[in-house]
Amino acid sequence: MTSTRLMIHSIMPERSVNCGFNWWALIFSTMWAYSEGLIVQGGRLFAADAVAGLLLTRDHVAFVILALLLLTVKSVYCARHGNRWVYQHLHHQGYRTVGD
Repeated sequence: MTSTRLMIHSIMPERSVNCGFNWWALIFSTMWAYSEGLIVQGGRLFAADAVAGLLLTRDHVAFVILALLLLTVKSVYCARHGNRWVYQHLHHQGYRTVGD
């Protein structure tokens, strides 16, 4: 069971941010980051996608395995840290956690 933090802003709508693992970030890592407004993290994830794409253009099985490993590690990293990124992004926009 994951806990949820409710974040409020004076003029923006309230948002709830889960703590812990994010399944949507695991499945749709780069698109998820951009949809949450995480431009810097999305750019880094896109760079990892581009490197994996370049590795897949080679016709050697070692490069294919390396590309799939890179994509897997990228997705798991995004899923583990994604909710914290969203929390920090909202905090920098002026949101505050209810109860603080």
